[in-house]
Amino acid sequence: MSLLARLGISLAAMLGTAVVVAIAAAILDLFLSGHGYGSIGNEVIGAPSWGVHLSIADIALLVLAVLAGGVTWWLLPRKA
Repeated sequence: MSLLARLGISLAAMLGTAVVVAIAAAILDLFLSGHGYGSIGNEVIGAPSWGVHLSIADIALLVLAVLAGGVTWWLLPRKA
């Protein structure tokens, strides 16, 4: 498998994972907010001078998407 094919498949896995995690985070946030708990969408990491405002949901999305892409890249066969 060529390097470009592995990259494309890994990026597709990252994108698919990001969409699923975003939907799951939205449903979880609606559930928690509706039952009087705090939102997972509130900022927990902020660096306004750099333009960074991350919530728990953002961090989970980034970590899981990168993990899915990395695992996909690692599991795909290398060029012989």
